[in-house]
Amino acid sequence: MKILLVEDDPSISKALATTLTAHRYTVDTALDGQIALELALQGEHDIIVLDIVLPKLDGLSVCQQLRQQGCQTPILILTAKDANEDIITGLNAGADDYLTKPCDLAHFLARVRALLRRQGNPTVSPILTWGELCLDPILIQVTYLQQVIVLSPKEYSLLELLLRHPQRIFSRSSIINHLWSIDDSPTDAAVTNLIKDLRRKLKSAGMQEELIETVYRLGYRLRTAPKKEVEQVKVEDCQKENLASIGQVVWDFRASLEKRIDILEEAARSPVYSLSSFQHQQVQEEAHRLAGGLGTFGYAKGSDLARAIEYLFIEGDWEEDRQQQFTQLLTELKQEIAKPPTVLLPTLKPLILAIANDTLIAELQQAAPHRGWQVEVVCDRSDVLHRNGNTPSVIFMSINHAVPDCGLMLLQELKIQFPTTPILILTTQDSLDSRVTVARLGVSRYVVQPATTDEIFDAIAQVLPQTTLTDAKVMIVDDDPIALQALATVLQPWGLQITTLNQPKHFWQIFTTTVPDVLLLDLEMPTFNGLELCRVVRQDVYYSDLPILVVTAQIDSVSIQNVFAAGADDFIAKPIIGPELVTRTLAHIERSRIQRQLLQYQKEHLQTRQLQATIDSLTQAANRHYFDEFLHREWQRLADAQAPLSLISYDIDYFKSYNDLYGYPAGDNCLQQVTRVVWDCIKPGRDLVARLGGDEFVIVLPETSLEQALQVAQRIQQAIAQLQIPHPSGTHQYITLSLGISGTIPQLNISPQELIAIATQALYAAKARSRNTYCLYPL
Repeated sequence: MKILLVEDDPSISKALATTLTAHRYTVDTALDGQIALELALQGEHDIIVLDIVLPKLDGLSVCQQLRQQGCQTPILILTAKDANEDIITGLNAGADDYLTKPCDLAHFLARVRALLRRQGNPTVSPILTWGELCLDPILIQVTYLQQVIVLSPKEYSLLELLLRHPQRIFSRSSIINHLWSIDDSPTDAAVTNLIKDLRRKLKSAGMQEELIETVYRLGYRLRTAPKKEVEQVKVEDCQKENLASIGQVVWDFRASLEKRIDILEEAARSPVYSLSSFQHQQVQEEAHRLAGGLGTFGYAKGSDLARAIEYLFIEGDWEEDRQQQFTQLLTELKQEIAKPPTVLLPTLKPLILAIANDTLIAELQQAAPHRGWQVEVVCDRSDVLHRNGNTPSVIFMSINHAVPDCGLMLLQELKIQFPTTPILILTTQDSLDSRVTVARLGVSRYVVQPATTDEIFDAIAQVLPQTTLTDAKVMIVDDDPIALQALATVLQPWGLQITTLNQPKHFWQIFTTTVPDVLLLDLEMPTFNGLELCRVVRQDVYYSDLPILVVTAQIDSVSIQNVFAAGADDFIAKPIIGPELVTRTLAHIERSRIQRQLLQYQKEHLQTRQLQATIDSLTQAANRHYFDEFLHREWQRLADAQAPLSLISYDIDYFKSYNDLYGYPAGDNCLQQVTRVVWDCIKPGRDLVARLGGDEFVIVLPETSLEQALQVAQRIQQAIAQLQIPHPSGTHQYITLSLGISGTIPQLNISPQELIAIATQALYAAKARSRNTYCLYPL
């Protein structure tokens, strides 16, 4: 993966570039905005890390010009400008993410990886696999059959490039652009040797399959991964089990119809006004359940008839014409349910609707079951537009010449009939005009012949809805047990933990025990309806952001308005179409998880910024501001408790000459090492080390007497001596410290600044005594 790093501070640029290179990224660097703009437009970069304050052209202008010229490369702004207005301006300029300095390098790398993942499919696992070969970008490790393969940085980067873009053919020049920085100038032979070395190491690790395919006169690409027969058997067994579950649901629904119709027929045999209130309520409830259940299983007209009967009993104003209307509706309902059901549950194998009449279709149909798919073939326009059955997951259209007018018309009709279904076309022509024409019609993939079956299936896989299983929890509330069983059967194959409830009066107890990730509510239910339950959830602070989907057959504008007014996030109309239910449910789960992650990140970011405001970024000791607050707080506390407090002021002997001899980076490293040693010599939960500036530090020792503070100073001197940091320009061979110790029992009429002054005097006295010693002055 190749990164363009734009930073005008050479030390920061070197540190970031070194870190990225160590994690197998190829890095191009730019020190001003003008060069950055030229490199970004000319090179192939996977991500751009961009400072704002730059010479010649500022980072915001670079970002804006890149977006105006169509550059879609993800941009991470890395800057010291941390005001809210700056962040908003940066994101509005076209940046994808914004990170403020100083930042933790692990945090920076995590942001880079997140942006790189966002380029592809966000649901894909960060671990890249090909058969038994695994590449872990986080561990920077490649394994085959769980055995580590040692690769050079370039070999690793090449393997990652191919695994991340399995369908793309990379020419030698493209590989050079991805793997070498712009300052390098390798030849095509370097790529050939790199390919040869990678193949040799993979073969030495035991891989018999050839991973890299040479495409004549074009370049290299990843071969199709070998299938795992055992896994395929498990998938087929799972599909059979799920199909059996759906069949059981259909059977249970058919078995329940007779009892429900008997209740309605019994009511129809006598005048409705003579029914008891219990019978009246019973008929109303059974009609309501029938409306939902019939809709779920494809009896759209039957659902409308049952709903009409329910409304008759809700209105309750019975006259002779109403009795006749009830009888007529019941007769029509019985005729409707005598027909076989059209089950609208999802096909467990993704359905590919293929519009073609060539020999390639037979090969697709034969290979589809091995991928867990099914192919339905239609040969002409009328068969497509008048077909019945499940909504296809993908439409595949084969055109043996440039897209004709009749083909364009069919594409337009397909987008109207299947607005959310991806369309893939296969054609012999590869022209810009044809590509633009079909792109305007919303075609998802354009495949040019000749293409193999695997290539077509790989293109289809890219546009298929992702079926990644999830461990999310879903709670479904519906007073109809059959409807509950149907909804649960639709969602369970997707790895969801399903909780069902058909008694709304127990809702809150089950809900707070389950704590679901998404809630599905029926609209009309006895005791408490779906709108009331939705409002109850929204009233609670803890659950106010929980995704709520209302499942209802009432899709009039007033009902829909009431659904959203109650706080629901979405509604699903009955009759239920399985793919729609699954897609919407998973989408709300994913959106909710992203929002929670964002809130968690914002919380952690706030905590980090609060922490950064109290610490010295170089040594991680407390800064002067926090030292003043801490000392004042402890002074007040210990004055009330009449307990001792001690201070130790120290600095590094001849530190200026150390910087002059070794340079400032070495000096910074020395400060860090000394500070870590000092922390190890005190009690971090009680004591405090603070940096007041340069090499001047102070240690606050609450509840510590002068005698105990002296022991601390002696421990520090011994530890520094054992550290043995060379310093030949001083009076000793290694780095040493001078320390000034003071202490007292705080008094409210005495300022803590007096204690600081005495400790400082003791430090100066120690420095006057040839250094590498300590002096103790009581307050």
